[in-house]
Amino acid sequence: MNFNALTFDRDILLRKGADACGMIYYAGSDRIADARVKNFIRAGSEDFVTGDGIYLPSLFASDDETDAAIDGIFSGAEIILSACATLDEVGTCDKKYGMTPIGLAHKYGLLCDQTYIAGGVYLDKDDIDLIIQSGAKVILTPSDSMGNGCGIPPLRMLAGLGATVRLGTGTGKYNREADLAFESHLIYLAASGMLCTPSPVTDEFMKKLIAM
Repeated sequence: MNFNALTFDRDILLRKGADACGMIYYAGSDRIADARVKNFIRAGSEDFVTGDGIYLPSLFASDDETDAAIDGIFSGAEIILSACATLDEVGTCDKKYGMTPIGLAHKYGLLCDQTYIAGGVYLDKDDIDLIIQSGAKVILTPSDSMGNGCGIPPLRMLAGLGATVRLGTGTGKYNREADLAFESHLIYLAASGMLCTPSPVTDEFMKKLIAM
């Protein structure tokens, strides 16, 4: 079964690509009531209930949101944390805290096997090592990252270091049908072009991106 690891699209279940998804992680302003959907509620929201996941859109969120995410980790909730999505974010974090967003997440106790790091365009080797050591996973949303001009995620380095990676369709702005095959082809071709090689990662790794 395919796995849409992250979408912000309220109408995801109406998209053709969603038909192939056995599990969908939805982070939006409300809930989707469907057995295939796990809702991720913004950290600090009073709407959070047991069984929900937690979505933290930035490590620069309010103290209340960050504290709620940390509390959620301790209570066993899964969390999607947006980090290293833009070069500006990484630079701001380094200037303010003297470390990368992943280093800051680790300092806060937000990296564990319940954590998904979304965005992940500007992860370096040390970041990925921390993610792997903690048991956290990475969610890539290639069409959003590239369509919004943020950059190309480091697919080969993630694969080479052994990170667990999943694909999501994000806002769906650049992938209207929520087609994970499109996301997979897009990141593969982008990595090929960036690295000047026709085979940036193995077929086996690519298959795992959208597998349960």
